Amino acid sequence: MTILKIMNKKTFLALALIIISLNCLAQTVGYSYKPLLSKGCSVRFSVAKKDSAYYLVSTIKSDRFKFLNEPVMMVRTYDGDVIKLNGSLIDNGSESIGYMSGNMVIPITKIVSTAQFDISPEQFELFKNGISKIRLSTSPDVHERKFKKDKIGKKLYKMFLKQRNKDDNF
Repeated sequence: MTILKIMNKKTFLALALIIISLNCLAQTVGYSYKPLLSKGCSVRFSVAKKDSAYYLVSTIKSDRFKFLNEPVMMVRTYDGDVIKLNGSLIDNGSESIGYMSGNMVIPITKIVSTAQFDISPEQFELFKNGISKIRLSTSPDVHERKFKKDKIGKKLYKMFLKQRNKDDNF
């Protein structure tokens, strides 16, 4: 019995370390926002480069929010700079899961919406001091989030530097 408990602890520890290391290597950054159950969402960001153009790709998972066809992202840095990014819709889809409650399956459907925003290297340079506020033009309401401390700005700047250095390290 004690050998099984030790094996289970070791297995759990190994799985936890694998999950933590995969999160450290992830190429996205984001946050979850749940002030009220109906308005909660999860937002992820990544940086992409095609030819010499840079894009900030954003994915929002929610039960109601989705990006407009021509979305706009407003970003305020901790230095007070305001950046307006125009984008284009990539996809509005859905994701369905089910929860077991007794002998019943309760279906839950989430909307998964992805958009890309054009961004210049100069605008990325403003991210290195952090992002204090973000606004995404979504339907039916505008998604807006203020941060007491930086959660995404410096990480996005580091992701931009990796993309920029990819061509140099060929």
